[in-house]
Amino acid sequence: MRQRAGVEGRVSRVMGRVLGFRGAFILIGLTLLLGFIVWRLYPSGDDGALAEIQRRGTLRVGLDASFPPFEMINETGQIVGLDVDLAQVIAADLGVEAEFVNIGFDGLYDALLARRVDIIISGLPYDPRWTQDVAYTHNYFNAGQVLVTCANNNAVNTVEDLKGRTIAIEWGSQADMEARQLAREVEGITLLRQESAAAALTALFGGQADAAIVDAVSGVSAFSRGLKIVAYLTDEWYAAAVPIKSQALLEAVNETLIRLDESGRMAEMQAQWLHGQ
Repeated sequence: MRQRAGVEGRVSRVMGRVLGFRGAFILIGLTLLLGFIVWRLYPSGDDGALAEIQRRGTLRVGLDASFPPFEMINETGQIVGLDVDLAQVIAADLGVEAEFVNIGFDGLYDALLARRVDIIISGLPYDPRWTQDVAYTHNYFNAGQVLVTCANNNAVNTVEDLKGRTIAIEWGSQADMEARQLAREVEGITLLRQESAAAALTALFGGQADAAIVDAVSGVSAFSRGLKIVAYLTDEWYAAAVPIKSQALLEAVNETLIRLDESGRMAEMQAQWLHGQ
């Protein structure tokens, strides 16, 4: 009896180990299968934002409609501008409608992180301080400081041509800082300080200055008045932003931006809104 009981006990222990191994293998297999399914649905730890947008049928775009010509409210109460057109193209590529959420600029990032909007497209400068929480798309406009002069001025074609000439700038602005740097590098520059970038351009067109330094938005908006860019002095790139985990959405938006850039459509949209063409 003792021998029989011993044999049965050994058999029971062996079966238990076999079943334990099988259970472990089954559990591992299910875990791998679940991981594969998640990886297929949400690659690279994606949060599923793109799938949710397409299920909902709308792309919620956060913007501050007080920054013409990028976004503004027209006479009929509609939000229009370069960023609005850009958002509509992106939404169309995603197969959804664009839904615009007008928010003060200071609240845009909070709205994105709280998931009240899916994306920010609002003349948004790249800011490395936010890169832990948001992902920026490819750049689509350089709003840096530009050296400009009248389109018919053939004497100023480079920074070196500023020797002995007058530059109009907005007092205390980034343009003022860049002008002071140029004055240290090029001999004989005179600075004509004005109360705003618009006033600096007015001084240029009025013949009080040979050149002006303004932000690129002000500069390109004045092309229709007969202005040309001599050189970019700084870079301040605008990009859209999505939550850091919305990688599939980021990839889809970048595909649209690349397509618009390569096809020339981006340049056409900028010419329409920034140059008045």
